[in-house]
Amino acid sequence: MIALLIPQPDDRLLGALVFQASKEFKVYVPADSTAAQDYEGKFPVVQGTLESVREPLVCVLEKGAAPGKDFVKKILRTARRHPEFDVYHVNLEGGKTFPRKASAAKVFKLTVVEGVSAPLSGFIFRTDKLRARAVLRKDGSLDPIPTVLSVAKDAPVRNVWRATLPWTAPEEGKGPAQEEARIREKLDLFRWSETYFGDENYPLSVGDQLDLFATEVAKLYPSYSPENLKEIMMSFQVAQGTIRKVRASSALKSALKARGKQLD
Repeated sequence: MIALLIPQPDDRLLGALVFQASKEFKVYVPADSTAAQDYEGKFPVVQGTLESVREPLVCVLEKGAAPGKDFVKKILRTARRHPEFDVYHVNLEGGKTFPRKASAAKVFKLTVVEGVSAPLSGFIFRTDKLRARAVLRKDGSLDPIPTVLSVAKDAPVRNVWRATLPWTAPEEGKGPAQEEARIREKLDLFRWSETYFGDENYPLSVGDQLDLFATEVAKLYPSYSPENLKEIMMSFQVAQGTIRKVRASSALKSALKARGKQLD
């Protein structure tokens, strides 16, 4: 049995659940939602949050997800055959295929370094592990990649065999303020990853890590001066120490030079 948490229910998403081949799921919607009223009797619907879930597995279906008829069936089949995993993953339709088993380090490289799209809706969690290890944003919502990595601390992420999820990414807000917010969020993820992996087990070399961080920091230019950006760069753990400070400064200079060419 799986719980499907739907923070923003609508007819497109709820309608897709009517045709699920497996009926072993329960839908959870916010307490103030009336969108699911027309679907009562077609599948179990309750008002609740993650804290309300009693099913052993849980998936958060966000706007943009359109699960096909075998979505629940294939998840449950994989989870029953491979119960030793705490996180399962469904590939996005038309997107890059995850390996059958992916360590936390591999997931980090795929999503953060390579930029492979992996929305929260593509992951299924053991409910008890998610409640214990969830990483929350300031607004109380799940922070997708940190949450996946946190729950996958003890075992790799298991891909659901022959399952895909149609996904339409929501439009991102445009404008300088929204762009800066996205950059700041990425920098916060970098800081979190340093604590999570530690210096010795970080999935990138020091040089690659500095280049990755510097490239993101440089995106704040010209809204921030080079001096301010250097202060941000030096706040990362990987930039601590005399030699590393020099390397971090060099990486930022290179990133700013590349940023300048982009703006020309």
